[in-house]
Amino acid sequence: MMTTEKKFQTIVPYGGILLAICVIGNLYLVLRFREVYRDRVAAERQVQKLALEQQVYENVLRGFIQRAANDPKVAEILQRHQAVSGARPATAAPGQELKP
Repeated sequence: MMTTEKKFQTIVPYGGILLAICVIGNLYLVLRFREVYRDRVAAERQVQKLALEQQVYENVLRGFIQRAANDPKVAEILQRHQAVSGARPATAAPGQELKP
């Protein structure tokens, strides 16, 4: 297909419109990607925070389980916790560590 001067002159005004549509489309995609990325990062931070909280909770519970054999108050607290949460009993031989 041969482009003549007349065809070129009729196409030129639409080039600016096409360029504007491409720029707007690209801006939309960039902003959309940024929003999705921001949401993903926020969700990742929340998951890390929950994992850290669970780790702290497990460490505290392990400490309580180790002290339960020697301290009757701690054993009572653990028994109340088990009654409320329906957890398995936390009894171990002295020197043996239980996992929650």
